[in-house]
Formats: sequence, C-alpha cells, structure tokens
Amino acid sequence: MAKSQITIIGLGLAGASLGLALRQGGADFEIVGHDKSPDVSAAAKRMGAVDRTEWNLHRSCTGTGLVIIDAPLAELSEVLGHIAEDLSSGVVVVALSDVMQPALRIGAAALQSHAFVVAHPILNRVGGELEARANLFAQSQFCIGASVETPPEALELVNNLALRADAIPFYVDPTEHDGIIALLEQTPRLLAAVLMQAASGSSGWRDGQKLAGRAFANATESATDPAALAGALFANRESLLRSLEQMEETLGEWRALLKAEDDRPLGAALAQITDRRLRWQHDVKLQTWESADEPAKEAQPGLLRQMFFGNLFGGQRRKLDEKK
Repeated sequence: MAKSQITIIGLGLAGASLGLALRQGGADFEIVGHDKSPDVSAAAKRMGAVDRTEWNLHRSCTGTGLVIIDAPLAELSEVLGHIAEDLSSGVVVVALSDVMQPALRIGAAALQSHAFVVAHPILNRVGGELEARANLFAQSQFCIGASVETPPEALELVNNLALRADAIPFYVDPTEHDGIIALLEQTPRLLAAVLMQAASGSSGWRDGQKLAGRAFANATESATDPAALAGALFANRESLLRSLEQMEETLGEWRALLKAEDDRPLGAALAQITDRRLRWQHDVKLQTWESADEPAKEAQPGLLRQMFFGNLFGGQRRKLDEKK
C-alpha cells in the first residue's frame, strides 16, 4: 500500500521546520518538498525536513493529500494557479502567511473545489538565531484562519498539523488578526525602514555611520526580502495605515514629554514602558499569558485518520470549538 503524501512548497525557515516536526517520531506518510531554489531544496533534504524533493511543481503535488505553501504573499496566486488542476478531490491546501484576509481572497479565487486554510505560526522567541528545527514552533501560537465555508475536517487537519509541531492551535478572526499583526509585526518593520532612511539620508551619515552600534542595528532590522515585505504591507495597508495613525498620536505624547520643563514625567513614562516590556519578555520565555485559555491536553482519534492519512498525526486532536 502506497504511503500517504504531504507536499511542502517552499522550504525556507517555516516550511523546513514543519517538515522536521512532521517527520520526527516516525509516521506512515511521505513528505515531498519543492522550492524554486535548488540549493534550498538540497539543504532541506540534507537536514531531513523532507523524504524527497521534486523540482517540478506539478509533480510535487501529484497524489498528495495535504499541501503546505510557505511562499511570499505576492507569489501565492501564481503557485495556486499552477497546482490547482494537479490536486485530487479532497486535498487540503494550507498557506503560511502573516496576513490572512488577502491570502484567503487569493485562495478563494484560485481554488474552487478544494479546502483552503491560512495559518500563521508566531515566532515570538526573544533573542537567538532563527534556523530551521523541529521545535521552532514549540508552545507558540499557531493562528488558523478560514472562511465560513471551510469544512470542519480541513480545520481539524490543520489543527493536528499545529499539534504535531508542538504548537498551540489558535483560531482567529482573519480581519482582527490582520489588524493586530499590522501593529505588532508590520509597523516595526516599516519603522525600521523609516529610521534607516532618515539616518542614511542625513547630511552627517558619512561620518555618523561609524558611531552606529547595536541599538541602531536592532532598530533598523527590517527584511531580507524587500519585495515580499512590500507585498505583505501593501496587501494589509488599511490596517497598517490605522496603526501608523496610532503611532503618530503616541509620538505626539512623547514629544510633549520631551518639551516639558520637568524630566520626571518622561522618566515615569519610560519606567512604565520598560516594566511592560520586561513582563512581556518574561511571559514569552515561560509561555505564560494573562487570561490565556488553557489548550486541550487530551489526544483523541482524529476524523482525518480514516479519511486521508491513516495515522498521519498520531491521532492527536484538539476540539475545534471548546466553548460551544
């Protein structure tokens, strides 16, 4: 009997890490990887993230039951357009994206007959180098977004994918998610570019750059793929513009503190914000969150064990709606 197949398109940090997580512990399925870069594909194969790689995108999806796409938002429509006719009935497609609404619109237009889900695994570790590893998403929030028409079986499969990565499935409203991400992920990246532009465009940059240290380096770290970042920012621009308006108001408050005759209000504000960050950093390290719902711990036979992949995810299952 042939093994069930999972296809991972895009073998970068997230794609390779999910491949490693799926393969650890052993399972009766095959992971096929595809990446447009032969070097990236070869690296993923060497580290054991996939069982085999397939340079032809169409062939990588032949006979698969689950497709995981780790590609920039700007490339998602093209990828889905290429593979749509290669997918068998019942295949679930998961796109990894930090903005959900634009990805869902692309999926709805490209896939008329297949379940499409958007997932956003949160990398909220503080400090350290990021590299592909099986536990990259361990105890991290694994945001899951879908349309109201998405079959519950597809959501359960993505739920089990998150559990296999030792992550915490977190079902979100896509619109609300994108508004939060605009402030917490996209605004910092945009402000990093703004700071770099302001500093490097100043008349004193030629000599001043010699004095730029760690604080400047950390504050101006934006993106290694400007085109991908631009696509995500533009696709979520309505939420991002609201975040920028909020930033402008907050900057006005800090400007007023600096103009004051007394430095005590400034010191008090900095002390308060420093304490907030330290508490957040502590929560990130211990993965303890105020008012966080406790995830389900039980493991039950998943419906998709029978429907798609046999013992694909070891029967792990988290209830889709614990509050109903």
